[in-house]
Amino acid sequence: MKLCTKNSIRFALSLLIATALFRYLLSSLLLGPTIDSQSIALLAIVYGIMAFIFGWYFGKKDFESLPLYDVGFRFHLLTYLVCNGYAYFWFLSGLTATNEDIAIVHYTAIFWGIGLLVHSFFYLQSRKEVIDGMHKGEIFE
Repeated sequence: MKLCTKNSIRFALSLLIATALFRYLLSSLLLGPTIDSQSIALLAIVYGIMAFIFGWYFGKKDFESLPLYDVGFRFHLLTYLVCNGYAYFWFLSGLTATNEDIAIVHYTAIFWGIGLLVHSFFYLQSRKEVIDGMHKGEIFE
């Protein structure tokens, strides 16, 4: 699996910047005099939409320039590594608000990791139909 392409690196960097901004804004909202759950939910939704748009845009460009099979799994893996890696960095650096709990990061990594394992199972099953990252039908037409 070719994980590091030009577009996947651009995706990872874009996502890293968005994740850093999300973490900063989330901690700032949690440090306020009152916790506004609507603002936190809106921030999480905007962050999720941005991550999806980055993945869609760079994934589409990656597929167009390099016809690799199942670009989605590679970008899912990168998203998992960037988002959870930065969350742990944020906590270990002591940048969190006083009422943030690292257990949330653990739970997120565990449940998302289970989803990633399921995705990897289907990815490995579908790889039986490809040769060097290209679908057999595309090679032998």
